[in-house]
Amino acid sequence: MKSTNPLRWRPMITAFVIWFAHFMVVWAASEIWAHQWMANAVAWVATAIALVAVGVHWVRVKARHAEGALSDWNHHFAQGAVAIATAAVVFSALPSLVFLP
Repeated sequence: MKSTNPLRWRPMITAFVIWFAHFMVVWAASEIWAHQWMANAVAWVATAIALVAVGVHWVRVKARHAEGALSDWNHHFAQGAVAIATAAVVFSALPSLVFLP
C-alpha cells in the first residue's frame, strides 16, 4: 500500500486558510462595527494583509516547484487554490467598498 505525504497538500490548504482568516476578520468587523467606518477600515487593512500573504504564498509555491518539492499535479492545484483564494479575498472585501456608511 502506497503511503501519501500529507505535506504535499499544504500549499492548497494554506491558500484557503489565508482566505478563511480574512473572511472571519472581515465578518467579525462587520458584526462588531455594523455600518461604521471602522468596519470598512478593518476590512481594507485585512484585505491588504491577506493579499500580501497570498502573494508570498504564491512565491513560495513557485520556489518549491522549482526545487522539485512539488510535483506538477500538486503545483497546478496549488496555483488554482491561490487563484481562488485571491478572488475570494477580493470579493469578500467588495461590500466594504460598495456599501460605504
